[in-house]
Amino acid sequence: MQTKPMFKKLIVLILPAIVSCAAIGPIVVPLEEISSPEKQTYGIGTQIYFWNDSSRSEIYTVEPNDTRQLLVQVWYPAKIGKNNQRAPHIIFPKETIRGVAEIAGLPAGLAKHGAKLMSGSYFNAEPILDKFPLIVFSHGDGGILTQNMSQIEALVAEGYVVIACNHTFNAVISFDKNGLPLPYKRNVSWDQQASYQKKYYTNRLIDYRLKDAQYLVSQLKKTTFDSGAPNPLNRIIDFDKIGIFGHSMGGGTSYLGLLQDENFDAALALDGWFFGLSEEQAKTNTNKPFMHIAQEQFKDISVFGDINDSESGIENDKIYNLILKSNHESYVIYLKESLHYTFTDFKLIYDDKSSLGFPINTLGVVDKKIVDELVDKAVLEFFNYSLKDQPVNFESYKSFEKNAYFEFYSK
Repeated sequence: MQTKPMFKKLIVLILPAIVSCAAIGPIVVPLEEISSPEKQTYGIGTQIYFWNDSSRSEIYTVEPNDTRQLLVQVWYPAKIGKNNQRAPHIIFPKETIRGVAEIAGLPAGLAKHGAKLMSGSYFNAEPILDKFPLIVFSHGDGGILTQNMSQIEALVAEGYVVIACNHTFNAVISFDKNGLPLPYKRNVSWDQQASYQKKYYTNRLIDYRLKDAQYLVSQLKKTTFDSGAPNPLNRIIDFDKIGIFGHSMGGGTSYLGLLQDENFDAALALDGWFFGLSEEQAKTNTNKPFMHIAQEQFKDISVFGDINDSESGIENDKIYNLILKSNHESYVIYLKESLHYTFTDFKLIYDDKSSLGFPINTLGVVDKKIVDELVDKAVLEFFNYSLKDQPVNFESYKSFEKNAYFEFYSK
């Protein structure tokens, strides 16, 4: 019975000698593509854009004339033709996978095969000519725009347009229109504030990220993008129905959008980092639907987890509970045996059943099949309810009662 852990110890000891060996990577870091959406009424088309918000100065760089550059991807219901090429899971995959591996605690050389993973979407597919709600996705601090493709594809396959950007310099890496990398970096002036007031820094950061999300919506409302290119999606979007969701800091960004932007009708957070919100903001009733899908530590701070185990985490928990007390119509799912990165695609693409796999302790031990089914279902049905006025079949969640807690807050 000791063979497996002993082998893993041996692997760790000899990693420096085998990192350059491409053949060992898929064995030690076993990866698989995310599964197709359980329900799929439409094919999934996708487009990639490089947009420049010339109205905003880039506050992460020292050049006074720099403006905000964003790498953007949009997904939409589409007719898939024979000539449409399948899109990779990650944009600029070879360069990006290095940063993703570092966050996951993996040697980059052993994760290079992750660049070959494909998504379920197709480049430049013909849009379905109908009207669909719009949803904006916001990644976590140090994340990337494709980190939650499972939920994005589940939404698009059932009639949503979804748009996301790399929050430049807050993503693990992004790229400009020439393909040059724009790595994660700190804003120096914010860091000076963060040294004695982290909330100030985080509040500024989520506000800056929200402006990215608002810019994405403003571009889609135009018939011609700021770049001069025609907008092929304007006519298929119902701009009276817009939602926003995100993971971690993207969850905090999404809730701020619900508070500050009348365009956003509903928001959802995946293991949200609400630390940057003030108490006054957290106590404000948005009068809009909000959902949080999170680890059990949010329900009970004494339960093992990895988001409320610090002074900042305790403040995050405090702000979160103020939101639940204040916001009318809030829905919560607490997933047992989950951790922060359970709520990203990495939980789904990493084969944790492999006997030779590199041990990763940041994904939670909950069965990834439960994560895949429950999270995709809840995200889709929440937006179906809040943006399409479809009733929720609460009975259909009974099969998950052993794995999660379900709560509803309303006055």
